[in-house]
Amino acid sequence: MEPNARANAYGTTDELRDRLAASLDFAQRTVECADPLHPMWKVDLGQVSGFDKMMMEAGLFALLVARTEYCQDAAWSLARAIRKNYDSGSAIACILRHPRLATSIGALLLVLERFGLATAREISVVHRALESPYLESSEHVPFRLLDRRWIWSLAQSEIRSLPEALHLSTACRTTHPIYMSRDDGYAITHAVMYATDFGARPAPAVLDGDALWKTIDAAVAWCLAAGDFDLLAELLLSQLFLRRRLSPYGVVAWRRSRRLWDSLGFLPSPSLSADAFVAFDEAEERRQYAFHNMYHTMLVGGLVALALLDQRVTPPEAPSRADPYEEPASVGRAIAEASRHLACALGIDSALAQAALAEMKWTGQDGDLDALSSDWTGEGFAEATVQAMANDAAIILAAQDYALPRLAEALRRAAVAGTATPTIQAGADFLARQFLAGGGVGAGMLAKEQEAAAGDGDLSTRVTSALANCLITVSTQLSGEVAA
Repeated sequence: MEPNARANAYGTTDELRDRLAASLDFAQRTVECADPLHPMWKVDLGQVSGFDKMMMEAGLFALLVARTEYCQDAAWSLARAIRKNYDSGSAIACILRHPRLATSIGALLLVLERFGLATAREISVVHRALESPYLESSEHVPFRLLDRRWIWSLAQSEIRSLPEALHLSTACRTTHPIYMSRDDGYAITHAVMYATDFGARPAPAVLDGDALWKTIDAAVAWCLAAGDFDLLAELLLSQLFLRRRLSPYGVVAWRRSRRLWDSLGFLPSPSLSADAFVAFDEAEERRQYAFHNMYHTMLVGGLVALALLDQRVTPPEAPSRADPYEEPASVGRAIAEASRHLACALGIDSALAQAALAEMKWTGQDGDLDALSSDWTGEGFAEATVQAMANDAAIILAAQDYALPRLAEALRRAAVAGTATPTIQAGADFLARQFLAGGGVGAGMLAKEQEAAAGDGDLSTRVTSALANCLITVSTQLSGEVAA
């Protein structure tokens, strides 16, 4: 790839090296400042505490950097800081009791062994556990099986093949962000990381198709619009590990991430709250909160910079040809059914209900997509790419909120733009699947007519109230099902 081409799309070598160094420095400061006895770090995550998880992830980061030619001194400095601030006594006791933990809490000891910083006792305990016939004595989801095989390779210098686990992974299933949670997103990105040895190996054939690529691309639009720079960075890593390049959406997202990173001095985590930060009275509490909520996003941001530096990246994928797209039939039908429902609920003429519905501007957690699109376009990207990305984000967020009127409008906006994307197709299909036998659309139609909707106020307010009440009913029903 020509240097200027990479600089324009991904950043210059000097810039990427500086971002990697900043991430390593942040990781070391976290390791040195985190208090393992503080409630934030003592949180129980199952097999490990929050502090143990942070130490393992910092160690993994150091190891991945150390196997390249970049920032070697900083990587080793981080490893030595981990050794200095990590007491392995508890981990050794747990591994002696449960050998299966050798590939979870024992991972950091294997990392320290790679740096020549593990003690003879630590090495002996972990390796003996890895040889135990009871190593696989517990159940794990597919991407965790891949994780365990990769950690096992740290001791054996080879990766055990586990094709059945990969085939069962979400990464190999038909899915889309409309139907995904954040956990599903992480399951996909982690499967890609371990299956490719963090980009050191070609992607297995089962991951090298368009289906997964399109799912990840749609998720990039979703996470950028939602401000989730943690999962977003892992999705960008997945694109680089799969095809050694970013998609047009990925380029937009990476440049936006770099701009925000430069503005704030760090990549913000979705769990970081300015209000929560200032609510702490003591400086030490604020420091623990900041490191706890920021370290992971900074680590994965650093890994994106590392991948762009170390891999033979190619120019970004060219925007696909815009296929002709017309408004799907499900949209018109949904608008008609919603109008009929509103006419019944509000006791008004159907034509008036249709007119009121047509006048409404649906908003929600996706915010103002026009402003979002304008902001992204201001970064210098092709307007058609940015508009398609913004439309995809609006469709995904509306479907995730189960806001069917917003979804219908987003699909109509996309039809005006005239560019077909997999997300438009998935959104139209999702909407079509909400129709009920005998008439009606959406789970809200299963509820009794909302008496509150017939109250005072202008028609627009009453329409909004009627649909909002439907959504409240749906949310209550769904939360009750989850609780049950």
